Amino acid sequence: TVFGIAALVVHALLRRTRMAPEQIMPGPPIKLPVPADLAQIMFPLTLTVSIFLFLRGHNAPGGGFIAGLVLAVPLLIQYVIQGTASVESRFGFDYIRCIGMGLLIALLSGSASMLFGVPFLTSGHLDLHLPLIGDVPLASAIGFDIGVYLVVFGGAMLMLSMMGTIKPSRTRTARKGEIDLQRRSARTGEMH
Repeated sequence: TVFGIAALVVHALLRRTRMAPEQIMPGPPIKLPVPADLAQIMFPLTLTVSIFLFLRGHNAPGGGFIAGLVLAVPLLIQYVIQGTASVESRFGFDYIRCIGMGLLIALLSGSASMLFGVPFLTSGHLDLHLPLIGDVPLASAIGFDIGVYLVVFGGAMLMLSMMGTIKPSRTRTARKGEIDLQRRSARTGEMH
């Protein structure tokens, strides 16, 4: 929840400085074949690692938090290579809704234990026997981890996408322009 709230605070602070969609990418994105190909290869690999970390986290180190961060990496690379407008039009994630769904799932899964007369977030365990695989241990905490996964992924992507579309303030840009103009006029004045 802390990560999701932090992402929403970043969104609230930066949404007024966000560029208009037509200003995000003034022309067609520059096609860089090698990074684009690497990003395409990395996406399924990183998704696989994310799922592995998510599933491993119930009985060993890992879980929803780190898996959500790992899932954000290939999309971040897509943002860097293809630009914000291209990625948002292709994937169309609503990161705020993702955070909200994650919080709701985590709250509901934590509250479900109270229906059985045990404290909030108490986890139940079950061994499920699958043919050809064998016994698979399951924990009711997987619902909570799914919620954390969605909150962390949505929060990381919301913060990174907002920070990637900020345009410099006019005062800073104007000040830089004035300094450049002064330097140019000083150089041309010395030459005459």
